[in-house]
Amino acid sequence: MKRFCLAAFVLLIAACGGASRATSLKSDVSDFARYMRWGQVEKAAELVPVGRRITFIAQKRAALGSMIIHEYDIRIVEPDATGARARVLVQATWSRPNDPVMRTELMEQTWEWSDRHWQMIEQKAVETTAPSSPADGL
Repeated sequence: MKRFCLAAFVLLIAACGGASRATSLKSDVSDFARYMRWGQVEKAAELVPVGRRITFIAQKRAALGSMIIHEYDIRIVEPDATGARARVLVQATWSRPNDPVMRTELMEQTWEWSDRHWQMIEQKAVETTAPSSPADGL
């Protein structure tokens, strides 16, 4: 009976840990999106692996010097079966100063659970194509 109770307790802790990871993932992804939306690059960099932070900050500061982010929306958050990696899709709407053209870019991020927190380890643009006719878009 003691072994059964101990095994049930261990499973309960593991299940709570998985739920905690999922909650933490949503929170960290949301924080990252908010920081990027408002140009808080240094805060966003806290959610990037330490070895990549300096490059991340330099690249994002340079990009934000020539653009204005209007929206930074989370579209999909998909943890993998292990709960240790996740795929996130975000859509950014931005423009250049003194240019009325709004641009939208869809990006895929890879997040990884590391040392009791989530880190955004990769981000790449997702190629999208507009429908060539109204019928293609339906």
